[in-house]
Amino acid sequence: MGATEAAAAAGFRPYFQQTMLRINDPEKTIPFYTDNFGMRMVHKYDFPQWKFALYFLASFPDGAEVPEANTQASHDFLWTHRGHGCVTLELTHNYEGEPINNGNVQPFRGFGHIAFNTDDLVKRCAELEANGVKFKKRPQDGRMKTIAFVLDPDGYWVEVLERGAKGKEEFAARPYNLSQTMLRVKDPAKSVAFYQEKFGMTLVRQADYEGGKFSLYFLANLEEGQTMDWDPKGADAMENLKNLWNPVLELTHNWGTETDDDFQYYSGNNREEGGRGFGHIGFVVPALRKFVAGMDYDLEDKSKWQKRPDDGNMKAIAFCKDPDGYWIELVDQAMVLGMDSKFSKKEE
Repeated sequence: MGATEAAAAAGFRPYFQQTMLRINDPEKTIPFYTDNFGMRMVHKYDFPQWKFALYFLASFPDGAEVPEANTQASHDFLWTHRGHGCVTLELTHNYEGEPINNGNVQPFRGFGHIAFNTDDLVKRCAELEANGVKFKKRPQDGRMKTIAFVLDPDGYWVEVLERGAKGKEEFAARPYNLSQTMLRVKDPAKSVAFYQEKFGMTLVRQADYEGGKFSLYFLANLEEGQTMDWDPKGADAMENLKNLWNPVLELTHNWGTETDDDFQYYSGNNREEGGRGFGHIGFVVPALRKFVAGMDYDLEDKSKWQKRPDDGNMKAIAFCKDPDGYWIELVDQAMVLGMDSKFSKKEE
């Protein structure tokens, strides 16, 4: 029995909980996401001894009960919430700043973008432009009239897409929801299987584009009680994808890379390779050490691990690497719930 199956049998499935981006000025970046896209600050951790701070933002539907930010309640909520809004955008601010690589410049491509679904693409993009948001692509530009791309203050690409009909009705009170994180992958056969087998993700859509010679694979950790009753390659897969509230992981495969032994993507974590930017995605898991032991992922293989559970001072987290070398944070839910709102161990 693998780690995901064992966790499910114990009543706890690992779940996609965060996408981390490094930023240079939280006073610019946080309002960009809260004011323009309706995100809400869930919690902040400040580590002055190490000269960095973490800001966790999320999209919530109307009526969601979210505790006041930066309290013990919001710390606990961050690591236990499983409904709409459980996937957060983690913004990491290193006090001294650094050049940001947005992941889309050759030869250091890898991470592509995050995305938001919206109720009315053309209307909302006009509002964004009126508010001074910079566009990489407006809806009317090029052949793809159903998407737009804006740039955040650090130059990360942010895709904007229109919701499906059901999503527009169900979430009418909220113009936006965080909807995806895109990573480029070399070999989808390896990457899709990795996320399905290690983290129990479900393939909700696959699209192959002969003209552009690329494919897209969308994976999600379905919410409790949520079922998938469509074919990921079927005609209704796109519409069902656009009706989801929580973000999916979009894996983009440019055909031919899988047969090139020398080809590789950039993880976003090497200062010597174009600067850092995207840091990792993260999953909350039960009993970290037991979960890792059940992953069947060699702890002695440095190509598979950036930080093992017992490395360093932070025993509640580990970082493995996916087949392309992207970092994946594993957070021990029980251990972080034993910490206070500043991420320190609670006093007995």
